[in-house]
Formats: sequence, C-alpha cells, structure tokens
Amino acid sequence: MDALFAPWRMEWVTRDRSGDPDGPECPFCRLPVVDDDRENNIVARSDSSYVLLNNRPYNPGHVMTIPYEHTGEFQTLDERTVLDCMQTAQVAVQAVTDGLSPDGFNLGCNIGSAGGASINDHLHLHIIPRWESDTSFMPLTANTAIVEEAVNETYVRLRDALLDIDSVQAEDEQGAVKINHD
Repeated sequence: MDALFAPWRMEWVTRDRSGDPDGPECPFCRLPVVDDDRENNIVARSDSSYVLLNNRPYNPGHVMTIPYEHTGEFQTLDERTVLDCMQTAQVAVQAVTDGLSPDGFNLGCNIGSAGGASINDHLHLHIIPRWESDTSFMPLTANTAIVEEAVNETYVRLRDALLDIDSVQAEDEQGAVKINHD
C-alpha cells in the first residue's frame, strides 16, 4: 500500500474555528444583499439561488450555485429551492461551456468540515470545469487512488440507511430500493 503523509494538513484540521465566516456574518448571505454584483463576482441570480465565481478556484471558471437560504443541511432545503439551484447550475454549466470550452465538469457539495466545506453553515454547489490535460494530485504524483471501503460494503450501508427513510421502500431483499417523491 502506498501512503502519503501530509502533516501540514493538521494545522487546517485543528484550526480555531471561532472566527469562521459562518452564521450572521456568512459571506454567502452578505454578498447577495450588497448592491454590486460585479464587484462581488455574482454572475447570475435566480429566484432562490445565485451563481458566484469562486475566489479560490480549482480551475478557471470554477463557480458555485448558492441558495439564498442560510443552511448547512442539504436535507432541509425545500423542493422549490433544490429545483431552482439545480436548474441554475444547468445554466451555469452551459455558460462555462460556452465561455471556456472545458472537456468536462465536476459538480459537488462539500457538506460539513469533514466533507471539505470551509463554510459549513451555507450550502453551495461547486461547478468545476475540467480539461483532459488537468488531473488531480494523487494519481499524478503518487500513482495512488484512495478507496476507504469496498463498494459492496458501502452498498449495504446505503441501502440500510435508505430503508430507514419513510419515503423509501424495498423492491426485494437484495436489489435497489424505491424512492417515492410523492
């Protein structure tokens, strides 16, 4: 097994979080009420969300779709907000495609500090354009892929967790479950 030690990361993991920009001084709440979208890098707005250029981008064109609602819990967003955010993300992807011609995208939410969120209390969907010539650090320098759990073990965990949700039903003993959105 290959191992990569990164002791410098401990400073980030154990940092003092008391001054973090969450809560009432949340930048994702503050930016859309300031009357200067260009200065604040807000490139688009919709009824329930807005598109913000990331100020520490992974790649050029890295934007975020951010709901106006201040929450760090994805499951608490109402259906209208989720739909609006995703439709806004579609528009952002099209704009980045048209403007930068990437070969692909990564879309994702980092939820909670353990999930990689630097702003924990306000959800935001990262839209990161990718090109064939770019790659992540681990495969490039360490020839290593990181897998913490076997896929079949993860499947069982997720299936069990899904079956604890009221809107989910088992189709059979071994297969996928049915999620009812009604």
